[in-house]
Amino acid sequence: MSQKIVTADEEICWNDEDEKASGSESETEVTEETADDQQDLLSDYAATETRIELMHSRLDTLAGLGLERFTCLEYLGCRQNLIKDLSPLSSLPTLVEVDFYDNRLKRISESIGQLTRLTSLDLSFNKIRAIENVETLAQLSELFFVSNKIARIENLGALRMLTNLELGANRIRQIEGLGELEALEQLYLGKNKIAKLEGLDKLKRLRVLSIQSNRIVTMEGLDELVALEELYLSHNGIETIQGLECNGRLTILDVTSNRLTKLEGIGHLELLEDLWVSGNQLDSFDNIERVCGPLQALRTAYFEFNPLQRAQPATYRRKVMLALPQLTQIDATPCR
Repeated sequence: MSQKIVTADEEICWNDEDEKASGSESETEVTEETADDQQDLLSDYAATETRIELMHSRLDTLAGLGLERFTCLEYLGCRQNLIKDLSPLSSLPTLVEVDFYDNRLKRISESIGQLTRLTSLDLSFNKIRAIENVETLAQLSELFFVSNKIARIENLGALRMLTNLELGANRIRQIEGLGELEALEQLYLGKNKIAKLEGLDKLKRLRVLSIQSNRIVTMEGLDELVALEELYLSHNGIETIQGLECNGRLTILDVTSNRLTKLEGIGHLELLEDLWVSGNQLDSFDNIERVCGPLQALRTAYFEFNPLQRAQPATYRRKVMLALPQLTQIDATPCR
């Protein structure tokens, strides 16, 4: 669509009929030209192709690509385009992986529900407001909805084979709708509006839980996560490390940028290798030595941007090394 710019000393008069006729002809030409261009995009692909990648191809539609001729297609990647509608995917029942990261989708089309062989679906960085039309995807193992406008976790109960669910950077306020996902191993809920750790009891196989940058003030609701190995709770409002009595398999604990004034509640974590507590209110080397000294598996610790580091920047690293000789890395720097 062209745009006319009229200056202060210039006046342009339009003939309505001429404008309509001209516009109609122009749109027809653009449509035909776009369709030809899009068909050309796939002209070099054989009909038996199993993978097609169309990343950053300036596509605004799937229509006209001639996708229906690819009867063996298993992977379709269309990252960083301008696509708004996935309806044409209904002609590709053989798809196993679909990636439409960074497009302009506002909803999950019914056609997605027809792709019953899907094991991986990535619709991150779109404008989707609701999780819908995925109930039939029983083979799905990976589902990515990062950076959309989703407000509720819903309609996932039938996805019994799901192992990885990513819902970071949405508008979620409550952890819910996960009770039937017993195979889930990784759950990412960072950058939402979650105020309470709840609704996780059934996730016995969960190994990685990330709820960074939310509104959590209390560590709770983790008792049943006996397989948990990595816990990321940075940038919340937590004042006390607690509720980890049943999480003895933890190897990584991230509580960066919270409101901790001392270390506690981790003395039993014999497998802990990484402890990230930067940006809190820790001010005692004695507290660090008493709590972390017995953790012989501990290799990496981040204590920077706490009062104990700011008050004694010249001797800080040396004191940590003396208190915790088992460390091989302090903050981002290896120990020598």
